[in-house]
Amino acid sequence: MAPENASANSPVSRNDASAAAQQPQEMRGVHALVKWESPADEVRGIAAGAAVLLRDHAVLPHHIGFSVPNRTWAVQLAQACKVMGVRACIAEAGEVPSGSAAVIFDFRAPKRNVEWLFVVGCTEGLMPTAAATGDDKASRAAQEEQRAAFARLVAGDRPHVVLSYFAQADVALADQIRLPYRRTITRDGVSLACLTPTHFISEMGAARPTTVGSQRFLRDAVLN
Repeated sequence: MAPENASANSPVSRNDASAAAQQPQEMRGVHALVKWESPADEVRGIAAGAAVLLRDHAVLPHHIGFSVPNRTWAVQLAQACKVMGVRACIAEAGEVPSGSAAVIFDFRAPKRNVEWLFVVGCTEGLMPTAAATGDDKASRAAQEEQRAAFARLVAGDRPHVVLSYFAQADVALADQIRLPYRRTITRDGVSLACLTPTHFISEMGAARPTTVGSQRFLRDAVLN
């Protein structure tokens, strides 16, 4: 099954800076990789993190961006944002959204200038996509294109970046969307595939972010 519902680079005012300074450490722009148990947990949790930023007036909605691996994740994240009271719109290919909503866009799209960026779905098999994992020339070219796109997302000039991935998924879902896994576990009678972060993250070397568990992320965001 699919996941369940659940000023860009401009100087901020003194009040805005003060509000941002009051955010817990993990929500103050430190690059982090958040590990979620499932796709549904990921989209709900990331939407909740964005809701905290808005609740505490640390950022305006249109200064928040969500990068996703595909259209399915965009739709599910938009639904989760709606539940959490976060105004968000999906940017179609080549479209420049306007208004006061957070923007959800494909990770391969041109760089968007947002104050806060959540890179969602950083799971091997989603980033890079299945079409970019073969040994043929087209697949290798696609992977290089996606590697460059990922590098733009995590560039050091971004003020706040949070990477996010899910470590488990129902085996049927993992097989359906071609997520690679080497082992499975059984929980409550359900067979789960054990997944890993995209290898793009390990290629970051010394810049690789610290992995943070979902509960710590939510706790530090004053969500539980």
